[in-house]
Amino acid sequence: MARIMICDEDKAMTDELMVALRAAKYEAVSCGQANTLLSEANAGQMDLVAVGLDNSSCCAECAIEMIAQLAPHVAVIGLHERPSDLMRTAARTRLTAILPRPVSAATFMYAVARALEAHQARSSRLLTN
Repeated sequence: MARIMICDEDKAMTDELMVALRAAKYEAVSCGQANTLLSEANAGQMDLVAVGLDNSSCCAECAIEMIAQLAPHVAVIGLHERPSDLMRTAARTRLTAILPRPVSAATFMYAVARALEAHQARSSRLLTN
């Protein structure tokens, strides 16, 4: 079972997405601070993280770079009000998706499923090489 963390300041959206994740039988936790996200991801506790890249306490490009450095084994989905602002950064990193706010539970769950598939395929290739 995949372990997923959502790190975002929008509690209402996070709560809705957590309900959807748990209904799909994922292990899911949430946090509001990037420090918690980074420590959990770095410790190998997560398979996928969804992070609000427009949080007031978060520099989007810094967060993306830090996650990529500290937890290269973790799939990452970004959430942002204006995802087009981050497309260049996303192209240079390994973000699986950038979803526009407000994100629906259905769109989020689709992105999670695709991200986990890609993550599993990447892990399988690394093991066979």
